[in-house]
Amino acid sequence: MKAEEMFAKGSVWKAIFRMGIPAVVTMMVMVIYNMADMHFVGKTGDEMQIAAISLASPIYMLQTAMGTLIGAGGCAAISNAMGTGNMRLVKSLSSACLILVILASAVTGISILLFPDKILYFLGVNAETWQYTKDYITVLAVGMLFMLFSHVFANVIRAEGAAKESMIGNGIGTITNIILDPILILGLDMGVKGAAVATVVGNILASIYYCFYIKKSNSDLVLNLKYAWENKASFGKVMFLGIPNAVSNLLSSLTNTISNHILIGYGAGAIVTVSVGGKASMIAGMIVMGICLGVQPVIAYNYGAGNKERTIEVLKKTAVTALTVGLVLTMGCYCLRTEIAGMFLVDEKLIRTSVHIMGIQLLTTTFLGFYYIGINFLQSAGNAMAATFLSVCRQGIIFIPTIFILHAVAGLEGVYWTGVICDGISIVLAVMLFVRQMKKGFAS
Repeated sequence: MKAEEMFAKGSVWKAIFRMGIPAVVTMMVMVIYNMADMHFVGKTGDEMQIAAISLASPIYMLQTAMGTLIGAGGCAAISNAMGTGNMRLVKSLSSACLILVILASAVTGISILLFPDKILYFLGVNAETWQYTKDYITVLAVGMLFMLFSHVFANVIRAEGAAKESMIGNGIGTITNIILDPILILGLDMGVKGAAVATVVGNILASIYYCFYIKKSNSDLVLNLKYAWENKASFGKVMFLGIPNAVSNLLSSLTNTISNHILIGYGAGAIVTVSVGGKASMIAGMIVMGICLGVQPVIAYNYGAGNKERTIEVLKKTAVTALTVGLVLTMGCYCLRTEIAGMFLVDEKLIRTSVHIMGIQLLTTTFLGFYYIGINFLQSAGNAMAATFLSVCRQGIIFIPTIFILHAVAGLEGVYWTGVICDGISIVLAVMLFVRQMKKGFAS
């Protein structure tokens, strides 16, 4: 079995780096995707188009939430099944992932195409940014199947140790996006619509690569729909294990919408500065998340195999790696925050405000690894309820009242501090739940 040598035997450090590095590269690809669109749209000098990308971000987050629900859930379930040696279940689970992708993309894409104006109103879009945002989400809706497929199967193939192939697929999509962005946005004067087209085309090519990998390699995964019906419980298992990560992304979409509703009252510039101000913490946070996400199949495999000693060793060494990388990245991003803001903005006042926001939001990024490790371990231990609670706390239970309270007390400055306060509380909760799960016993 492809996964056994890496996951169950040999050096834990080697397993962490072989799975973690490609996952980090994949996360960097996602960061570049996000930053490339805003960078080239920023070159148009049109503040409204830059704001449109931020206003449309909840739609992208919704797609990410669905992709994480199916992809992360499928990855954890398949890794666990491989640990128990049930390869027939592996086929059923991967087939179930494909069916869920088709259903989710159809429902989401068609809904956006049928009710664009109602969705834009919900997102808090104003008259100045209305058409730009509508153009952007319409293109995303048309390409939803490919965006969701590439997201899901980038995660699913990691379950059998194909981290390099996952990275290659993401790389294909990103390189395509970066090449097409200046051509479509600036060369053909398509603006924000060109950014959306570049994103969709990149995902189409990535999807083709993942299909080719599964069909032509010795993969135990399948793209044959019939296997899913052999074990109908596969659908529930995939979704159940994916809920914690999906809830986090889904609530991110909601909280982003709430933030935009508040910020739009201060003008498009406020949305732009908060969006750009979050780039530094996003760079550091997503790399740390990539390390933890990459190692998740190793944790799930060994937990499923009942290998307590190796599971604990993987958790400890992952924590050390995440903390070290988090510290280095936080310091680096803090020192370069002016340069990062300058990649997207030319107005000096907007740059200064974005730099101020970056300094605030970087306060907790060093320790975010503890949060992600906590969620991953709880999922691997089958305690999806606790992992879901943790996700809901960070983006919902804590964030929503906090942003309203801080905005009422301190105005825009209160909005700037909301994320870092929520992250700090969530990190503490993650450590507490992790310790609680460990005390309950390995087999609980």
